[in-house]
Amino acid sequence: MKPSWTLRQLLAILRGLAIMVGLFWALILVRLVPALVRGGVAGVRESIARAAIAGVPSEYWDQAISRMHAALALTFGLGIVLFLAQRYLGRRLAAEASTDRN
Repeated sequence: MKPSWTLRQLLAILRGLAIMVGLFWALILVRLVPALVRGGVAGVRESIARAAIAGVPSEYWDQAISRMHAALALTFGLGIVLFLAQRYLGRRLAAEASTDRN
């Protein structure tokens, strides 16, 4: 029996989403590396805060910074979940393919 078509499609979708999240984080890291080199962790925090409050009225700055941190944490967690899910599906499909050959 052939590996499940639905699982292969789901795996392709998960890999695509994982690549997009990975590229997003690569762009963020490229933006934050100079701040890390110049100011260390405090420089990174300052850079994130500057990006979060850009164009936001001053009375909402604290809320904007906390939401930026939450959004970054959420996308990082999503990337980890997508990575683990695509590994699981890949191994499951490989196991199905190997049992079908025997």
